Amino acid sequence: MLSTESHTPTREDWMDALLSASPVPQALLGADGRLLGVNDAFAAAAGLPRSAVEGRTLQALGLPQDLCRVIDGLRDRVSATGAPAVMEAGAAGLLLPGHDGAVVVAAARGMAGAVALIAEAGGAALAREEAAEARAEAERARTSMGRFLSAASHALRQPFQAMHLFHHLLAGRLTDTTSQDLAGQLSQAITGGETLLRALLDVSSLEAGLVAAKPQPFPVDELLAKMLEEFGGEAEAKGLRFNVHPLDAEVASDPVLMERLLRPLLANALRYTSTGGVLLAARRHGGGLRIEVWDTGIGIDPSQHAAIFEDFHQLGNPGRDRKQGLGLGLGIVRRLSRLLDHPVTVRSRPGKGSVFAVDLPLAGR
Repeated sequence: MLSTESHTPTREDWMDALLSASPVPQALLGADGRLLGVNDAFAAAAGLPRSAVEGRTLQALGLPQDLCRVIDGLRDRVSATGAPAVMEAGAAGLLLPGHDGAVVVAAARGMAGAVALIAEAGGAALAREEAAEARAEAERARTSMGRFLSAASHALRQPFQAMHLFHHLLAGRLTDTTSQDLAGQLSQAITGGETLLRALLDVSSLEAGLVAAKPQPFPVDELLAKMLEEFGGEAEAKGLRFNVHPLDAEVASDPVLMERLLRPLLANALRYTSTGGVLLAARRHGGGLRIEVWDTGIGIDPSQHAAIFEDFHQLGNPGRDRKQGLGLGLGIVRRLSRLLDHPVTVRSRPGKGSVFAVDLPLAGR
């Protein structure tokens, strides 16, 4: 009488069947350098049957010593850090002659010192190489733009410095009122052109990603005091109050870029306020700190709250009078807000003044 014994599949059988069905070459490399297990695709790419690969060291398979050292180094690094590493296509081609992509070396969970060798599809390796090349190209473009803007800044500022000098010499020789008035208009035109150039260079640097934030803890009162010193005289000349409400707190931000962000807000507040005054205040808000610029000026219609942050968008200046600004200040604020990750909001209605608010994190949070 014949009898047959049935075998109940185990989890190991299922995993072996799953790996063998995968077209992606995969193997498990032990801490002692032996290949503990491989799938059919790995054995085929190596040009050997599975029985000739499993249980053997890389050296026993006849791989070059230099390649074995590279793989051992990757295994040790992955085992120590837990972070996967990549064996590039050149070295991977020596390990798996039938494969044209890279090989990822990843930690094998629950097996100390062991790593998994997982071949990448050729397309994945190509995509990774293309992404790396794209990043390198973007970095080259930023570097080139940085050199261009640096040269342009130096080259274009020199003519303005010369114009200021020649204007000063010319104005000193004029005696009649009409000529002096013309000289005053010329001075305004030179200053306006220089201001526009400076703003355009600032916008270009921010757009090109050449400005990097350097956050650090600093007292917010120091920032407010600088703004008071810088804008207090202008407010006094217009007969406006300029009050500052300080707060004893430290914030985490880039102090230089925060000055650049606040300047357009304060300049606009003073420009569009004819009576009353401007308030610069800091207060705790939620888990952070909020700096607010209040004014009693003309106000802004809610339908324009988003548009005012666009470049060259100005309210109530259809003639593009440069004495009312260039329309780039809030565009710079928008870019700095994004760079610093400090949201800027506005509350305003026509005839009711405006409040611009900047949210910053407190130091140590």
